[in-house]
Amino acid sequence: MTADAPSESCNEWAARVTRAVRGGSREALAEIYDRCANDVVALLERSTRRDESFALDCLQEMFMKLAANPPIVDTHATLLAWMRVTALNVARTVIVAENRRHRRDAAHAAVEVQFEVHDEVHDEVHDEVHVEVHVEDPATRQALAEITRQLDENERMLLRLRHVEGMRIRSIAVALGATPQAIESALRRIVARLRSGGAS
Repeated sequence: MTADAPSESCNEWAARVTRAVRGGSREALAEIYDRCANDVVALLERSTRRDESFALDCLQEMFMKLAANPPIVDTHATLLAWMRVTALNVARTVIVAENRRHRRDAAHAAVEVQFEVHDEVHDEVHDEVHVEVHVEDPATRQALAEITRQLDENERMLLRLRHVEGMRIRSIAVALGATPQAIESALRRIVARLRSGGAS
């Protein structure tokens, strides 16, 4: 019996193919694709306002989940609902990851603008990073420069975002894709190191 057989209703078809997929049938998986893929792609394009290529990538991921752990359903509507929800969850995960990456890139770019980096050649053949600090008193400028040289790039970035840009810990966490607790803990460790003279 095929999916187009007149004696098979939509619900009977859904029950048959999902059980066949659970049994490892590639033919049944292909039947589901042929019958339902266009509906899911159209939903993804409407919901995410992304192009067909994005929708097809999400569809492929959804079918991988379907093949790995297919639902057992008794109606066509239930199967289609499962596919729609799963595809939308895949799309949401991709978009959230993209947004986090964009925020991290933007945060790094902002820090690079704020820092003036000078590469100097030393006898030991290494680069030294100098941070431009806008403080009038030369002694204070020198002290701050010495302190910041004890820190690595990520540590300087955290201090810049928190104490120069005035960002809240939660905002820094969102920008860098970390938890507020992790950011707060890192800042405390940095301050403790500076107070102890830079010992790790």
